[in-house]
Amino acid sequence: MTGQGDKLVGVNPEQLRQQLRRETNPKAIKRLTAALLYTEDMSPYEIERVLGFPAQTVYDWLDVVAERDLAALGDAPRGSNAAKLTPDQWELLTAVLNAPPSEAGYDAPA
Repeated sequence: MTGQGDKLVGVNPEQLRQQLRRETNPKAIKRLTAALLYTEDMSPYEIERVLGFPAQTVYDWLDVVAERDLAALGDAPRGSNAAKLTPDQWELLTAVLNAPPSEAGYDAPA
């Protein structure tokens, strides 16, 4: 287990403050705020009490701050949830699902 203050060795608190002033990403703002409190000698458990985020989450955020460039503290964009079927495939699927089971070779009525 690391001692208090060991997770952000080499991270400049003034750079954290400057990035926090510029940041617009909500996740990055939370991470920067936790990191600043940590550099002010608050433990992750004290940060949990003050901010309401679980201490383990704070530990994870401190790891992110230590590992990434300060300008990249938000989450990476996620992939699209766009439909994977073409319109023709959707049409075929809905036709099969709406057809009676006997058309698919089943003896059951439903």
